[in-house]
Amino acid sequence: MFPRSVRHRRPQLDEAASRRHRLALAAAAGGGVALISAMVARLGVDEHWPIDLRVRAVVATHRKPKTRAMLRMAGTAGAVGVYVPATVLAVLLVSSRRDTLRAMPIAGAVTSAAIASWLLKHAVKRPRPRGKHGPVNSHPSFPSGHATRASATALTIAYVLLRERMAPHHVALPIAAGISAAAGVSRAYADAHWTTDVIGGWALGAATAAAAGLWYEHVRDD
Repeated sequence: MFPRSVRHRRPQLDEAASRRHRLALAAAAGGGVALISAMVARLGVDEHWPIDLRVRAVVATHRKPKTRAMLRMAGTAGAVGVYVPATVLAVLLVSSRRDTLRAMPIAGAVTSAAIASWLLKHAVKRPRPRGKHGPVNSHPSFPSGHATRASATALTIAYVLLRERMAPHHVALPIAAGISAAAGVSRAYADAHWTTDVIGGWALGAATAAAAGLWYEHVRDD
């Protein structure tokens, strides 16, 4: 049993931590939206950026089958067959141990990321990289849906599990960052997206996860 002074201090410490988290999340969400907006504005003027052409040229020169196979596996984090089951499992875990309302931001982040990515793709309508046999597919390129969904899913799950003290930060954060990074890099390495598509996907996924984090903090404080 904690001493009374400690018990009285804990709500104050939790409230202060929540305020810090809210500020950091608001800054992350705002920064992600600002970056996406700037990229969309630039794409309206010029679809071909130097970084895209340089990275694509380097990858084409050094592409290796084993590396591509490994990254392709990592890229499945943004596929519906992976991120949907992961989301369901995370929601069930948090709901069973804590509260269903605290798990809802996870589902909200993943759904919002998928919808926002689809809407942006069809609003910007950027063509995919074109190889010898044409583009990988006919769907619009910006932002990378895999990078968006993988980032939103991994980062939101990690944040909620950390705040619920269900996962240590030195495990959850590196795993979430690694999944997000690998999913995006795999798309550029496979020549399925431009590098700036991936960066846009990371920004949108992070902004969505940050917004979900703010939702979580609101629910947690109620």
